[in-house]
Amino acid sequence: MRPLEGIVLALQQVWAHKLKSAFTLLGVVIGVTFLIAVITVVEGMNRYVQDDLAGSIFGVNTITIVRRTRITTGPDSEEARRRAARNPELTLHDVEIVRAAAPDAWLLSFYEDSDGQEVRRNEYRRRNVRLIGGSPDHAELQGMPIEAGRGLTELDERRGLKNAVIGAEISDRLFPDESPLDKEIRLGPHRFMVVGTFERQGGLFGSIRDAAILIPFATYRQNFSRSKDEVDAISIKMRNPEDLEAVTLAVEAAMRSDRALRPGEENTFHFETSEELLGTWRKISAILCAAIPALVGVSLVVGGIVIMNIMLLSVAGRIKEIGIRKAIGARRQDILIQFLAESSTLSLLGAAVGIGLGIALGAVVDRLSPLPAAVPMWAIVVALAVGLFVGVASGMYPAWKAANQDPIVALHRE
Repeated sequence: MRPLEGIVLALQQVWAHKLKSAFTLLGVVIGVTFLIAVITVVEGMNRYVQDDLAGSIFGVNTITIVRRTRITTGPDSEEARRRAARNPELTLHDVEIVRAAAPDAWLLSFYEDSDGQEVRRNEYRRRNVRLIGGSPDHAELQGMPIEAGRGLTELDERRGLKNAVIGAEISDRLFPDESPLDKEIRLGPHRFMVVGTFERQGGLFGSIRDAAILIPFATYRQNFSRSKDEVDAISIKMRNPEDLEAVTLAVEAAMRSDRALRPGEENTFHFETSEELLGTWRKISAILCAAIPALVGVSLVVGGIVIMNIMLLSVAGRIKEIGIRKAIGARRQDILIQFLAESSTLSLLGAAVGIGLGIALGAVVDRLSPLPAAVPMWAIVVALAVGLFVGVASGMYPAWKAANQDPIVALHRE
């Protein structure tokens, strides 16, 4: 028997016993659906982090100096956090040290921010706003383009003016039917004039920026700051990526000297880059991918056992058919191929249904949540290969049992 004939016979058997076949496929369908859905979300996150997030948070050709890293992972992370908690806060003095150490920097920005603010305009209000007090270069360095109006200027900073640039979500909430430019908003007891709006960013982390308000650092320091000279981060952007390493070393040396750190003594500040974020995400992604086989494997093993039991029942119910086929010339390998084709076809059908459901589930997640989704072709190939393997493995014993039936005994079976 040719394999194609075995597949045709298998499809005929599946169609003839539709309900039984549906229950048989269930384990494989669930396993493959979970496999595709998880890979779809993880792959979507991989692309989002690599293509958008790393550059938008830290910027391209950018280093950010912080008191302590915000993206630690691994078993020593807790100890590292405890050590970093003793680091002194960054201050405006550190900004001047960095500025002097990086005179060729294209952009230099610093900021302080706070979450949970409330912004109001007449009867409209928006809670849980991120308020950022930033230097004039902050928006450009952080990749927050202006959609309408203007950004903050040196004049805003020098005079500590109460001007604000607002995110798209805040604009939608407070100004649903009009332009927000040159309109007044209230932050606590303070009145601010809207001078610009940011482009809508959307996505998993862009939505946080859409709910942000940027005001001059001097204004923030005067009205909202916990301290009058502390900053949360200092960022430098270079025009050429090859200059980044040299300026990082220069800034590190200047800050270590200013803080009187001895040779071999650990830095009391930390550099963050897009490469560090990418490296951290790759570790998280690797952990997720390593966990997938164990989680999916349970469902596939159950599915394989179900297929094997159904195939054993099928063999027991078709003993006479097997005997007739052998009596008219069917060889053992023909019977083997037929039953292996049936189990493999069942499993592959389950894999195909699972792929469709997994892709659909990923699309739902992409549409209804900020999590991005992308279906890599290799995941579909892996799912089909897994389905074929489960079918062959679970059908091997029933097929062997069918192929080794004695035709004389089989023909006498009622």
